[in-house]
Amino acid sequence: MMDTDVAQTDRVARGNLLRDRLRTQGVDVRPVPRLTGSTPSDLQWAISEARSPMLFAGLIDAWPAVRNWTPEKLAKDHGDKRVTALMGLPTSGVLYPGDQHDYEKKLTFGKFLEEMLQEAPKLPCYLAHVRVEDILPPEDYDFRALLNPDQEAVDTRAWIGSAGTRSMLHSDLNDNLFVQIWGEKEVVLIPWDQTPAAYPFPDNIVNSSLDLADVDLRKNPLLKEAVLYGTTVRPGDVLFVPRGCWHDFRALAPSVSVNHWFGPPMPFQEYAMQLLKLGPTHWAAAARDFVKHGVLEQPEPMKFFFSPSSTGKRLYDLVRRGDFSHGNSDIK
Repeated sequence: MMDTDVAQTDRVARGNLLRDRLRTQGVDVRPVPRLTGSTPSDLQWAISEARSPMLFAGLIDAWPAVRNWTPEKLAKDHGDKRVTALMGLPTSGVLYPGDQHDYEKKLTFGKFLEEMLQEAPKLPCYLAHVRVEDILPPEDYDFRALLNPDQEAVDTRAWIGSAGTRSMLHSDLNDNLFVQIWGEKEVVLIPWDQTPAAYPFPDNIVNSSLDLADVDLRKNPLLKEAVLYGTTVRPGDVLFVPRGCWHDFRALAPSVSVNHWFGPPMPFQEYAMQLLKLGPTHWAAAARDFVKHGVLEQPEPMKFFFSPSSTGKRLYDLVRRGDFSHGNSDIK
Protein backbone atom coordinates (compact mmCIF):
# COMPACT_ATOMS: atom_id res chain seq x y z
CA MET A 1 0.00 0.00 0.00
CA MET A 2 1.40 3.41 -0.97
CA ASP A 3 1.28 6.15 1.67
CA THR A 4 1.77 9.89 1.33
CA ASP A 5 4.00 11.88 3.70
CA VAL A 6 3.66 10.66 7.28
CA ALA A 7 5.29 13.76 8.75
CA GLN A 8 2.18 14.43 10.84
CA THR A 9 3.08 11.41 12.97
CA ASP A 10 6.65 12.57 13.65
CA ARG A 11 7.55 12.85 17.30
CA VAL A 12 9.53 15.96 16.37
CA ALA A 13 7.56 19.20 16.07
CA ARG A 14 6.89 19.92 12.42
CA GLY A 15 8.55 23.31 12.62
CA ASN A 16 11.87 21.63 13.45
CA LEU A 17 11.93 19.45 10.36
CA LEU A 18 14.25 20.59 7.58
CA ARG A 19 11.77 19.87 4.81
CA ASP A 20 9.10 21.97 6.48
CA ARG A 21 11.47 24.90 6.95
CA LEU A 22 12.35 24.71 3.26
CA ARG A 23 8.67 24.62 2.33
CA THR A 24 7.99 27.79 4.31
CA GLN A 25 10.61 29.49 2.12
CA GLY A 26 8.79 28.41 -1.03
CA VAL A 27 10.93 25.39 -1.93
CA ASP A 28 8.97 22.52 -3.51
CA VAL A 29 9.71 19.59 -1.18
CA ARG A 30 7.49 16.60 -1.93
CA PRO A 31 7.08 13.39 0.11
CA VAL A 32 9.31 10.51 -0.84
CA PRO A 33 7.02 7.74 -2.20
CA ARG A 34 6.49 5.35 0.71
CA LEU A 35 5.45 1.72 0.40
CA THR A 36 4.08 -0.21 3.38
CA GLY A 37 3.65 -3.98 3.47
CA SER A 38 6.45 -4.17 0.92
CA THR A 39 8.58 -7.13 -0.19
CA PRO A 40 12.05 -7.48 -1.73
CA SER A 41 10.28 -7.79 -5.10
CA ASP A 42 8.88 -4.28 -4.64
CA LEU A 43 12.38 -3.01 -3.91
CA GLN A 44 13.70 -4.76 -7.00
CA TRP A 45 11.08 -3.03 -9.11
CA ALA A 46 12.15 0.36 -7.74
CA ILE A 47 15.80 -0.39 -8.51
CA SER A 48 15.31 -1.74 -12.02
CA GLU A 49 12.26 0.18 -13.25
CA ALA A 50 11.36 3.27 -11.22
CA ARG A 51 14.94 4.51 -10.69
CA SER A 52 13.72 7.13 -8.23
CA PRO A 53 13.93 7.46 -4.42
CA MET A 54 11.46 5.26 -2.57
CA LEU A 55 10.99 4.30 1.08
CA PHE A 56 10.01 0.73 2.04
CA ALA A 57 8.52 0.95 5.52
CA GLY A 58 9.37 -1.96 7.82
CA LEU A 59 11.04 -4.03 5.11
CA ILE A 60 13.81 -5.20 7.46
CA ASP A 61 11.76 -5.50 10.66
CA ALA A 62 12.77 -9.18 10.83
CA TRP A 63 16.52 -8.52 10.75
CA PRO A 64 18.25 -9.50 14.03
CA ALA A 65 20.04 -6.14 13.87
CA VAL A 66 16.77 -4.32 14.63
CA ARG A 67 16.61 -6.25 17.92
CA ASN A 68 20.32 -6.55 18.69
CA TRP A 69 21.72 -3.13 17.80
CA THR A 70 20.13 -1.00 20.49
CA PRO A 71 22.79 1.11 22.22
CA GLU A 72 22.34 -0.81 25.46
CA LYS A 73 22.86 -4.20 23.80
CA LEU A 74 25.72 -2.91 21.63
CA ALA A 75 27.48 -1.60 24.74
CA LYS A 76 27.03 -4.92 26.53
CA ASP A 77 28.12 -7.12 23.60
CA HIS A 78 30.77 -4.95 21.90
CA GLY A 79 31.57 -2.14 24.34
CA ASP A 80 35.24 -3.11 24.81
CA LYS A 81 36.13 -2.71 21.13
CA ARG A 82 38.37 0.24 20.28
CA VAL A 83 36.97 2.65 17.70
CA THR A 84 37.93 5.97 16.12
CA ALA A 85 35.01 8.38 16.28
CA LEU A 86 34.43 11.97 15.20
CA MET A 87 33.83 14.05 18.30
CA GLY A 88 32.78 17.67 18.77
CA LEU A 89 31.48 18.10 15.23
CA PRO A 90 30.26 21.46 13.87
CA THR A 91 26.51 22.05 14.02
CA SER A 92 26.34 24.35 11.01
CA GLY A 93 28.13 25.06 7.77
CA VAL A 94 29.30 22.66 5.08
CA LEU A 95 33.08 22.45 5.28
CA TYR A 96 35.08 21.46 8.35
CA PRO A 97 36.86 24.48 9.88
CA GLY A 98 39.90 22.19 10.03
CA ASP A 99 40.90 18.83 8.62
CA GLN A 100 38.60 15.90 9.38
CA HIS A 101 41.42 14.24 11.34
CA ASP A 102 41.23 17.10 13.86
CA TYR A 103 37.93 15.65 15.09
CA GLU A 104 39.05 12.03 15.39
CA LYS A 105 39.36 10.46 18.82
CA LYS A 106 40.17 6.88 19.82
CA LEU A 107 38.01 5.43 22.58
CA THR A 108 36.06 2.30 23.46
CA PHE A 109 32.80 1.64 21.65
CA GLY A 110 31.05 1.63 25.03
CA LYS A 111 32.39 5.06 25.95
CA PHE A 112 31.36 6.41 22.56
CA LEU A 113 27.81 5.07 23.01
CA GLU A 114 27.68 6.74 26.43
CA GLU A 115 28.65 10.07 24.85
CA MET A 116 26.19 9.56 21.99
CA LEU A 117 23.21 9.07 24.32
CA GLN A 118 23.62 12.28 26.30
CA GLU A 119 20.33 14.15 26.34
CA ALA A 120 21.93 17.46 25.42
CA PRO A 121 25.37 16.84 23.87
CA LYS A 122 27.42 20.02 23.54
CA LEU A 123 28.39 19.04 20.01
CA PRO A 124 27.44 16.03 17.85
CA CYS A 125 29.58 12.89 17.78
CA TYR A 126 29.63 10.28 15.03
CA LEU A 127 31.08 6.82 14.51
CA ALA A 128 30.72 7.15 10.77
CA HIS A 129 31.63 5.44 7.50
CA VAL A 130 32.88 2.37 9.40
CA ARG A 131 32.89 -1.03 7.73
CA VAL A 132 30.06 -2.86 9.48
CA GLU A 133 31.94 -6.14 9.80
CA ASP A 134 34.71 -4.37 11.73
CA ILE A 135 32.47 -3.66 14.71
CA LEU A 136 29.17 -5.54 14.32
CA PRO A 137 28.28 -9.19 13.54
CA PRO A 138 27.44 -9.73 9.83
CA GLU A 139 24.89 -12.45 10.67
CA ASP A 140 22.57 -9.72 11.99
CA TYR A 141 21.87 -8.28 8.53
CA ASP A 142 21.56 -9.63 4.98
CA PHE A 143 21.45 -7.25 2.04
CA ARG A 144 21.73 -10.21 -0.35
CA ALA A 145 18.14 -11.15 0.52
CA LEU A 146 16.98 -7.75 -0.71
CA LEU A 147 18.87 -7.66 -4.02
CA ASN A 148 19.15 -9.70 -7.18
CA PRO A 149 22.28 -11.90 -7.37
CA ASP A 150 23.60 -9.85 -10.31
CA GLN A 151 23.58 -6.63 -8.24
CA GLU A 152 27.12 -6.85 -6.94
CA ALA A 153 27.95 -5.32 -3.54
CA VAL A 154 30.37 -2.40 -3.51
CA ASP A 155 30.60 -1.48 0.17
CA THR A 156 28.61 -1.58 3.42
CA ARG A 157 29.06 1.02 6.17
CA ALA A 158 27.70 1.76 9.64
CA TRP A 159 26.68 5.23 10.86
CA ILE A 160 26.19 5.52 14.63
CA GLY A 161 25.84 8.91 16.26
CA SER A 162 24.16 11.41 18.52
CA ALA A 163 21.22 13.62 17.76
CA GLY A 164 22.20 16.43 15.43
CA THR A 165 24.71 14.50 13.31
CA ARG A 166 24.65 15.51 9.66
CA SER A 167 25.70 13.91 6.38
CA MET A 168 25.69 17.07 4.33
CA LEU A 169 24.11 17.28 0.88
CA HIS A 170 26.16 15.10 -1.48
CA SER A 171 25.85 12.57 -4.29
CA ASP A 172 27.21 9.00 -4.59
CA LEU A 173 28.22 7.25 -7.81
CA ASN A 174 26.59 3.90 -6.92
CA ASP A 175 23.05 2.90 -6.03
CA ASN A 176 22.48 2.96 -2.29
CA LEU A 177 20.24 1.16 0.18
CA PHE A 178 20.00 3.11 3.43
CA VAL A 179 18.50 1.18 6.35
CA GLN A 180 17.56 2.56 9.73
CA ILE A 181 18.21 0.25 12.67
CA TRP A 182 17.54 2.44 15.72
CA GLY A 183 16.45 6.05 16.16
CA GLU A 184 15.21 8.34 13.39
CA LYS A 185 16.75 10.42 10.62
CA GLU A 186 15.34 12.98 8.25
CA VAL A 187 16.48 12.97 4.63
CA VAL A 188 16.07 15.58 1.89
CA LEU A 189 16.92 14.58 -1.69
CA ILE A 190 17.50 16.34 -5.02
CA PRO A 191 17.47 14.28 -8.26
CA TRP A 192 20.74 14.08 -10.18
CA ASP A 193 19.23 15.71 -13.26
CA GLN A 194 18.72 18.84 -11.12
CA THR A 195 22.35 18.99 -10.01
CA PRO A 196 22.79 22.75 -10.69
CA ALA A 197 20.17 23.40 -7.97
CA ALA A 198 22.49 21.68 -5.46
CA TYR A 199 25.21 24.27 -6.17
CA PRO A 200 28.15 21.82 -6.22
CA PHE A 201 31.58 23.07 -5.22
CA PRO A 202 33.67 23.99 -8.26
CA ASP A 203 36.38 21.48 -7.37
CA ASN A 204 34.07 18.62 -6.39
CA ILE A 205 30.75 18.27 -8.21
CA VAL A 206 29.40 15.55 -5.88
CA ASN A 207 29.49 17.83 -2.81
CA SER A 208 27.03 20.70 -2.37
CA SER A 209 28.05 24.13 -1.09
CA LEU A 210 24.60 24.47 0.53
CA ASP A 211 23.68 23.95 4.16
CA LEU A 212 19.97 23.37 3.59
CA ALA A 213 19.22 24.42 7.16
CA ASP A 214 20.62 27.89 6.49
CA VAL A 215 20.21 28.60 2.80
CA ASP A 216 19.90 32.02 1.17
CA LEU A 217 17.46 31.63 -1.70
CA ARG A 218 18.35 35.05 -3.08
CA LYS A 219 21.89 33.81 -3.65
CA ASN A 220 20.78 30.29 -4.60
CA PRO A 221 17.59 30.84 -6.67
CA LEU A 222 17.86 27.56 -8.60
CA LEU A 223 16.76 25.72 -5.45
CA LYS A 224 13.28 27.24 -5.81
CA GLU A 225 13.08 26.00 -9.40
CA ALA A 226 13.87 22.39 -8.45
CA VAL A 227 11.71 19.58 -7.06
CA LEU A 228 13.08 18.15 -3.81
CA TYR A 229 11.90 15.12 -1.81
CA GLY A 230 11.90 14.50 1.92
CA THR A 231 10.92 11.95 4.54
CA THR A 232 11.75 10.54 7.99
CA VAL A 233 13.44 7.14 8.07
CA ARG A 234 12.51 4.96 11.06
CA PRO A 235 13.70 1.60 12.46
CA GLY A 236 13.08 -1.21 9.98
CA ASP A 237 12.80 1.14 6.99
CA VAL A 238 14.80 0.82 3.77
CA LEU A 239 15.37 3.88 1.59
CA PHE A 240 16.50 3.38 -2.00
CA VAL A 241 18.70 6.25 -3.21
CA PRO A 242 19.56 5.90 -6.92
CA ARG A 243 23.11 6.68 -7.95
CA GLY A 244 23.64 10.39 -8.44
CA CYS A 245 20.65 11.43 -6.33
CA TRP A 246 21.71 14.15 -3.89
CA HIS A 247 20.92 13.38 -0.23
CA ASP A 248 21.19 15.20 3.10
CA PHE A 249 20.72 13.08 6.26
CA ARG A 250 20.20 14.56 9.73
CA ALA A 251 19.68 12.60 12.95
CA LEU A 252 16.53 13.60 14.84
CA ALA A 253 17.69 11.50 17.81
CA PRO A 254 20.62 9.22 18.65
CA SER A 255 20.74 6.85 15.71
CA VAL A 256 22.12 3.59 14.30
CA SER A 257 22.05 3.25 10.50
CA VAL A 258 23.68 1.14 7.79
CA ASN A 259 24.07 1.85 4.10
CA HIS A 260 24.91 -0.56 1.30
CA TRP A 261 26.30 0.60 -2.04
CA PHE A 262 25.82 -1.80 -4.91
CA GLY A 263 25.76 -2.18 -8.67
CA PRO A 264 27.85 -0.51 -11.39
CA PRO A 265 28.95 3.11 -10.87
CA MET A 266 27.46 5.99 -12.81
CA PRO A 267 28.80 5.99 -16.38
CA PHE A 268 31.34 8.72 -16.96
CA GLN A 269 29.13 10.21 -19.68
CA GLU A 270 26.41 11.08 -17.13
CA TYR A 271 28.96 12.66 -14.81
CA ALA A 272 30.56 14.61 -17.67
CA MET A 273 27.18 15.98 -18.81
CA GLN A 274 26.64 17.60 -15.41
CA LEU A 275 30.18 18.97 -15.40
CA LEU A 276 29.56 20.57 -18.79
CA LYS A 277 26.26 22.10 -17.60
CA LEU A 278 27.94 23.62 -14.55
CA GLY A 279 30.18 25.84 -16.66
CA PRO A 280 33.67 27.39 -16.85
CA THR A 281 34.28 27.82 -13.10
CA HIS A 282 33.94 24.08 -12.58
CA TRP A 283 35.95 23.26 -15.71
CA ALA A 284 38.84 25.43 -14.51
CA ALA A 285 38.86 23.80 -11.07
CA ALA A 286 38.85 20.34 -12.68
CA ALA A 287 41.82 21.25 -14.89
CA ARG A 288 43.76 22.60 -11.91
CA ASP A 289 43.17 19.50 -9.78
CA PHE A 290 43.90 17.17 -12.71
CA VAL A 291 47.44 18.52 -12.54
CA LYS A 292 47.71 19.16 -8.81
CA HIS A 293 46.24 15.93 -7.40
CA GLY A 294 46.71 13.69 -10.44
CA VAL A 295 49.91 14.49 -12.29
CA LEU A 296 51.77 15.98 -9.29
CA GLU A 297 50.16 13.54 -6.80
CA GLN A 298 49.65 16.17 -4.12
CA PRO A 299 47.35 14.84 -1.35
CA GLU A 300 43.79 16.11 -1.24
CA PRO A 301 42.59 17.80 1.98
CA MET A 302 39.83 16.23 4.09
CA LYS A 303 37.58 19.28 4.10
CA PHE A 304 34.26 17.56 3.35
CA PHE A 305 32.50 14.89 5.38
CA PHE A 306 34.69 11.93 4.30
CA SER A 307 36.00 13.71 1.23
CA PRO A 308 35.65 11.93 -2.11
CA SER A 309 38.16 12.51 -4.88
CA SER A 310 38.00 15.92 -6.54
CA THR A 311 36.57 16.23 -10.05
CA GLY A 312 40.04 16.78 -11.47
CA LYS A 313 41.45 13.71 -9.73
CA ARG A 314 38.55 11.63 -11.07
CA LEU A 315 39.36 12.80 -14.60
CA TYR A 316 43.02 11.92 -14.06
CA ASP A 317 42.02 8.41 -12.86
CA LEU A 318 39.90 8.03 -15.99
CA VAL A 319 42.85 8.90 -18.24
CA ARG A 320 45.47 7.03 -16.19
CA ARG A 321 43.49 3.97 -15.08
CA GLY A 322 40.35 3.98 -17.21
CA ASP A 323 38.25 4.28 -14.02
CA PHE A 324 36.94 7.69 -12.95
CA SER A 325 35.42 6.18 -9.75
CA HIS A 326 38.76 4.67 -8.62
CA GLY A 327 38.86 4.51 -4.81
CA ASN A 328 35.40 6.06 -4.54
CA SER A 329 34.36 4.26 -1.34
CA ASP A 330 37.73 4.28 0.40
CA ILE A 331 38.31 6.32 3.51
CA LYS A 332 41.24 8.63 2.98
